[in-house]
Amino acid sequence: MSRSACAHVTDNSGAERALPMNNRTLDPLSLRRLDAGELVGSREPDGTHAWRGVRYAAPPVGALRWRAPQPAPRWRTPFEALQHGPIAPQYGGLLAPVPTAQHGKIVGDEDCLHLNVFAPAWAPDAVPRGAAGRPVMVWIHGGGNAVGTANTYDVAHRLAASDGVIVVTVNYRLGVLGWLAHPALQAEPGVSDAERSGNFALLDLIAALQWVQRNIGAFGGDPGRVTIFGESAGGQMTLQLLASPLAAGLFHRAIAQSPVCESFSMQEAIHGRESALESRRCGGVEIAARCWAATGRSAGVAAAHDALRGRADADIAAFLRALPAATLLESFTPGSVGIYLAPRPARDGHVLPLPPLPEVFASGEWNRVPVILGSNRDEMRTFLADKAEHVRLLGGKLPLLRDRTAYAAESGFMSRTWRALHVDAPADAMLTGGHTEVWTYRFDWDEAPALPFVRPDLLLGAAHAMEMAFVFRDVAGELDIFKVNTPFNRSGRGQVATAMGDAWTSFAREGVPQLPNGVAWPRRTRQQPHDSLLIDSERDGGLRTAPARQNIEDLKRELLESTLPAAARCRIYARTFLWAPVFDGAGNANEYDQWCKQLGHDMPAEHYRPGVEI
Repeated sequence: MSRSACAHVTDNSGAERALPMNNRTLDPLSLRRLDAGELVGSREPDGTHAWRGVRYAAPPVGALRWRAPQPAPRWRTPFEALQHGPIAPQYGGLLAPVPTAQHGKIVGDEDCLHLNVFAPAWAPDAVPRGAAGRPVMVWIHGGGNAVGTANTYDVAHRLAASDGVIVVTVNYRLGVLGWLAHPALQAEPGVSDAERSGNFALLDLIAALQWVQRNIGAFGGDPGRVTIFGESAGGQMTLQLLASPLAAGLFHRAIAQSPVCESFSMQEAIHGRESALESRRCGGVEIAARCWAATGRSAGVAAAHDALRGRADADIAAFLRALPAATLLESFTPGSVGIYLAPRPARDGHVLPLPPLPEVFASGEWNRVPVILGSNRDEMRTFLADKAEHVRLLGGKLPLLRDRTAYAAESGFMSRTWRALHVDAPADAMLTGGHTEVWTYRFDWDEAPALPFVRPDLLLGAAHAMEMAFVFRDVAGELDIFKVNTPFNRSGRGQVATAMGDAWTSFAREGVPQLPNGVAWPRRTRQQPHDSLLIDSERDGGLRTAPARQNIEDLKRELLESTLPAAARCRIYARTFLWAPVFDGAGNANEYDQWCKQLGHDMPAEHYRPGVEI
C-alpha cells in the first residue's frame, strides 16, 4: 500500500485513472476487506475514518445505460478511497459541488454509482463484530431526483464521531438517466421485468443496500440494523423503498424528511398525459422525439413523433443509447437549482406495486418497519424565495419581498398542502393498514437573521431542507446551505441539533426515537389529537407535541372561507393546485372556475401561472 498524491478509480473500460485527493492522507489502520477487494481510507480531523468513492456497481454506461446495476468489478490492489466519485449528470447549481461559473451548465459523469462510508476510527483488529456491530444509517440525498450528490454530505462524519454509528451516503442515477420508460428500450433482448419499469435510480439504491448487507460488517456495522433516511427526493425514495418488494429485508427502519409521496402509472411514464404542466406531458416517447429533433433528424418535435412511429424499436434504442448525456438533459428546461421534472417513479407491478403509495401502505403489504415522517413548517419558501412572482432581485442577487403578507399566505398554504399530501396521507395510510410504529414531526426552527430589507427570516422561515444540518448535529456550519448560521442563533441551533441527532440515532439503534431530558415523542395514532412532535429551540417553545395533521379538503374550505381578498384566494388555489407539479391532482381547473364564480373573480387561471414550474 503506497501513499500517493492521487486516488485511483476504475474508468469505464476497467482501467484505472487518477484523481486529486484534496490533501487527504491514507491511514493504514483504515484497511478493510470487502467482497470486491481491499480498500483503505483517510483519518478525519475528528478522529473518524472515511472511505470515499467506493464503487458499489459497475459503471452504467454504454450498453449498461438504462439497465439494472451490475456487480462492480473486483480490484487487485488496495483501493485508495480518498476521493469522492463523480456526481451524476445534472445541471450545475447550489446542490452540485461545482464552481459558480459552472452553474446552469451540464456537469457530471454517468459513471456515478459510488458511495462513501464514515465510521469510528478502529484499527482492523478492533472493528466490532457480530452482536457488537453498530447501527448503520444510509443517507439518500435529495434534489428533485434530478440534481444533488452524496458528496455534499461529508457532514455525516459527525454522527460517526458523536454516536458511534456507521453512515453511508449514496450516489445514484438522476433525471432522464435514472428514470426512462420507452417501448424501444423495453423491447430489447434480455431486458428484465425490473428494467422494463424504467426505475433505474431505485434499482441503484437497492443495489447499494445489497452492498451494505454484504460489506458493512467490515466497517463495524450491523447488517441487521440498517436505517434508510433521506430528504425531499431522498424522502421520496425512502417511501419507494418501503413499497418495493425488491427491497424487502435490506433495511430495518426508515426516516422520510419532507418526502414527496408521488408516483406514476406506466402509461404516464411512457406517454405522459394531457396537462397544462409541461413536466407531466413529458413521458419517454416525448423525450425521444425531443432528442430526435434536437439532433437535426426532423424539423421539430411533431415531425420527430411522426418519424419515430415508423422506426424499428432496435433503431430507436440504438439512437437513445448513443446520445451524449448532455443532449438528453437539454431536452428539459431546468427550474429551481437545476431541477427538471418528468413522470417518475413508475408503478410497474414489479419494482413498485401498481397502486399509488397511500393505497399500498393502507393495504399493509409493504416493507413494514418503524417509520419517522415529517415536514418543515415553511417547506415551499425554498422554492418561492427567488421567484419573480414574490421578489425582486437587488443588483441581480439580493431578493427583496414584494408583498410580505401575500408571500406568507401563499407559502403557508402550499406548505400545509405539502404536509397533507406527502406526510399525513402516507402516515395515516400506514395506520389504516395496521402499522403502529409510526412517528411524525414538524420542524419549526426559523431563526435566520432578520437583516434589514432582505429579511432572510421572512424569506425562509423553517424552509425546505433547513432541517438537514440539525439531523447531522452540525452547529459549526459545515452544511449551512442557506448561510443562516450566526453567533446569535448558535444556542438555539445547538438545542435543535442535539434533539434531532439524539432522536435519529436512537431510532437507528433501537427502532424508537428518544429525545433529550426525557421529552416524550408518542407514536402517531388516528385518535391522538397531538399527532406530531414540533421541533424548535427553547426560544420558540422547544420540543412539544401538537396537532399538525392537515387534510386537503379542510385546507381548501379554510382558504375559500378566509378573509383574504377574492383575488388572493383564487391566486393561491391556482398556483397550488394547477401550477405546482408537487400538488398535481389535488385540484383541477373546473374547481378553480367554481371558486371564481362563487367569489366573483374573473381572472383566468393562466394569469397566475409562475414563470417556472419548479
